[in-house]
Amino acid sequence: MAFLRTPSSLHTCATALACLLLALILVALLRKLARRGRPPGAPRGPPAAPLVGNLLSVRREPHVTLMRLSATYGQIFSLDLGGILTVVLNGYDVIKECLLHQSETFADRPPLPLFKKLTNMGGLLNCRYGQGWVEHRKLATNCLRHFGSGQRWFESKISEECCFLVEAMDKHGGKPFDPKRLLTNAVSNITNLIVFGDRFAYDDHDFQRMIEIFSENVELAASGWAFLYNAFPWIELLPFGKHKRLFRNATDVYDFLQRLVERSARNRTHHSPRHYIDAYLDEMEKAAGDPKASYSHENLIFSTGELIIAGTETTTSAIRWAVLYMALYPHIQGRRHCLGEQLARMEMFLFFTTILQMFHLRFPQGFVPSPTPKLGMTLQPLPYHICAARRWR
Repeated sequence: MAFLRTPSSLHTCATALACLLLALILVALLRKLARRGRPPGAPRGPPAAPLVGNLLSVRREPHVTLMRLSATYGQIFSLDLGGILTVVLNGYDVIKECLLHQSETFADRPPLPLFKKLTNMGGLLNCRYGQGWVEHRKLATNCLRHFGSGQRWFESKISEECCFLVEAMDKHGGKPFDPKRLLTNAVSNITNLIVFGDRFAYDDHDFQRMIEIFSENVELAASGWAFLYNAFPWIELLPFGKHKRLFRNATDVYDFLQRLVERSARNRTHHSPRHYIDAYLDEMEKAAGDPKASYSHENLIFSTGELIIAGTETTTSAIRWAVLYMALYPHIQGRRHCLGEQLARMEMFLFFTTILQMFHLRFPQGFVPSPTPKLGMTLQPLPYHICAARRWR
C-alpha cells in the first residue's frame, strides 16, 4: 500500500521543522543569557550588551578598540564575546609573564566551535594542551632544526630562493606590481623545503591558489563572522555568512594538502626521513599500537597546513611592511641592517637585504599608499603596488 503526501501534510512537516529549529535557537539563547556576567575574581571590563556582550565593539578594528579599552581598564581586562568570557592582555610585561613565566598554565587552547570545526582541536596550533600537543610540538621543533635553521647549508637555500625572487621581480621591468603574491610564494617556499622537501615555482597555479586561500582564511578567521560563529555556532544553519566561505576554503586546502602529502611520501625510505612528511609518517608507524598516540593521517594534514601558515604569514607581513616603509622613506634604503638568528629572522634578513641591494623601490607616479594596517591573524599592510627598478645588472 502506498501513501501519498498531500500539500497540506508537507506544509505541516515544514511548519513542525521550523518550530523545532526556533525552539532550539531559543534554548541556545536562554543558555547564553543564563551564563552571563563575570565570575568572581575575573578582571574588570566594559559593560556588556544583552546576548551579544561586547561583540559589536570589536567587529571593526578590534586592535584599536582593545588599545582604547586598555587605557581605561588597565593591561589586563575582560570582554564578553557573546557569552564567552575573554581575558585580554595588553603590554610587554604581562604578556611575558603569561607566555614565559607561566607558560604551562596558559598553554591550553579553548575548545572554541571554530577550532572544532576546522581541525577538531587536533593538529599543531589549535590542539589542547596534553600528550598530543607535546608530541606534535616536539616533532615540529626537531624537523625545523634538522631540515632547516639548524643546518648551515640551509642559508644557501634561502639565498637561492632570493635569486628566484629577484628574477621574478625583475620581469616587471620597474613597472608597478603588487609584491604580496611573490613575497608570499618566496617565503612559503622556505617552509615547503622543510615540510615537503621541495619548492614550488611561482607560476604553479595550484599552489598559488592554495596560498591565496590561506591568506583569505587568515583574514576570515579574525572577522566578525568568526566571533559570531564562536558565540552562536548554530548560525552554521544560515545559508549566508563569511564563515561559510572560511569552511569551504578549508575543505579545498585540505584536499590539496592531501595530494601534496601523497606526492611527498613517494619513494619514502622508512626511518630515513627527508622532510617533515616522512618524519611524521615514521612516528605514525612507531605509535601504531598505542591507543593514546595522537599521530594520525588527519592530524598530519592539519599540522602540515598550520606549519605552512605559521612559517609564511608573519614573515611575509614583516617584509611587506619593510618594503612599504622603504618606499615611503627612500632616503634610508640600504642603511639599515639586522642579524639573522632563527629561521624567520634569517629569512627576513636575506630576503629584505637582497631586495634592497638589487632594487630601488618607489611607488607609481602620484600614488602614496596608507600605512594603516588591515587586520587578519596579524596586522598586514593594505594592498599596494610598488615599482622595483634594478640598481645594476
